[in-house]
Amino acid sequence: MERWLVKKINSPPKLKNPVLIEGLPGIGNVGKIAVDFLIDQYDPKLIYEIYSSSFPHSVFVTENNLIEMPTVRIYIVKRKDRDLILLAGDIQPVDEEASYQFSNLIIEHAKALGCKEIITLGGLGISEEPKNPKVYGAANSEKIKEIYVKKKTKIIFNKTKADAIVGATGLILGIGKLNDIDGVGLIVETFGHQFHIGLKEAKSLLTILKDVLKLEIDLKDLDEEITKKERIFKKENKVLTRTVKRMSGKAGDMSYIG
Repeated sequence: MERWLVKKINSPPKLKNPVLIEGLPGIGNVGKIAVDFLIDQYDPKLIYEIYSSSFPHSVFVTENNLIEMPTVRIYIVKRKDRDLILLAGDIQPVDEEASYQFSNLIIEHAKALGCKEIITLGGLGISEEPKNPKVYGAANSEKIKEIYVKKKTKIIFNKTKADAIVGATGLILGIGKLNDIDGVGLIVETFGHQFHIGLKEAKSLLTILKDVLKLEIDLKDLDEEITKKERIFKKENKVLTRTVKRMSGKAGDMSYIG
């Protein structure tokens, strides 16, 4: 198997000023939950599936006792005002070289789709479950930071809680900057326990995304989706937890994880 296998599922349509939203597994799986919810709401068109020998050497077993390879997927949502590129998946690379290669691959495909803006989603591990999760922002340019500040959302840009954004959530922003694509990382507080599933925290991210991008989503549906998918999240969490532990480094480190 190739290091990176990109399988084209459908031909991408012409997009209108698309924004890439990344939501891959990490602390609390907050980004994954948020983007998976958007997929459920919009029923988007699947464009690419990405497989890699850099993903964990395991497969998922479904409720029907069928196996599924760890996969990252790129979807397209056509909207009236602005289109979306959704980056979702079961996993992300954990070693440094593979993470750089993967993030560069994503930027290459985003550029080919005409992407000019990126939003990545991640969690900031704290010592207890937050009652009202704060969302922090990290921008890859002063220009995009000022745009988001002027939107007057609840994104906090004037304080920092960590020194680094680890994994694809950070590198996609960094490599995007090298390719003249503006981007913002939205990092929400979440309980740093390895088995925590940050459903409430994902809702905080979705609330901001809805406001910033004028998304046509009903967050009341999220509670129902949470109930339906909790078993799936818990099952996948066994594999995802190993990824997060390898990405997190020493216990007590305060790092953003995508």
